Amino acid sequence: MDQKQQKQVNEAAEKFAGAIKESYQAIADRSVSAQELNAQLTQEFFNGVINNLRTQASNNRALADDLIEQQRKQQEASQALAQEGANAYMDFLNSMFSYYRGDLEEAQKRAKR
Repeated sequence: MDQKQQKQVNEAAEKFAGAIKESYQAIADRSVSAQELNAQLTQEFFNGVINNLRTQASNNRALADDLIEQQRKQQEASQALAQEGANAYMDFLNSMFSYYRGDLEEAQKRAKR
């Protein structure tokens, strides 16, 4: 092989090496780009999950507060109903005793006559 052919072989080898280097560089650049995009998507996904969990926790707290308030109102209504029932029963008993006392006083007045 003469020098001219050797030079052509060397130039072809350099071009081939350059092309391989450029293709590897492009692959590396795309790989880095893909990793950055995956990292960004993963971060966005987990941020979304965290925000959803926070929203659900807040909604659960609000629901629990509402349930507690409803239970308190039910308890107050039950107490008021029970108190009204007891008051009505006491009024009934008082009226019966008043009636009995009135009859007793009337009988005592008649007995004194």
